[in-house]
Amino acid sequence: MPSMGWTVDLRGRLDELLDEYRAALRGSLDDLDDEQARRRLVRSKTTLLGLVKHVTYVEGVWFDQAVTVARTGRSAS
Repeated sequence: MPSMGWTVDLRGRLDELLDEYRAALRGSLDDLDDEQARRRLVRSKTTLLGLVKHVTYVEGVWFDQAVTVARTGRSAS
């Protein structure tokens, strides 16, 4: 039988990864003023502040879906 390896504590590992990504994103904003956080550094017009807004929105949607499913047993969509 194949080894389960990294899937043994999949929820714990997912939590660790999310915490690491959140910390990295927060760390990228350290010591930046508002103008610097809004500065476009790539051609796609992506900014650090825009990434924070996106992550905040996506986590909010995910949380709303998770709570709705846990409470009702069905998706909100």
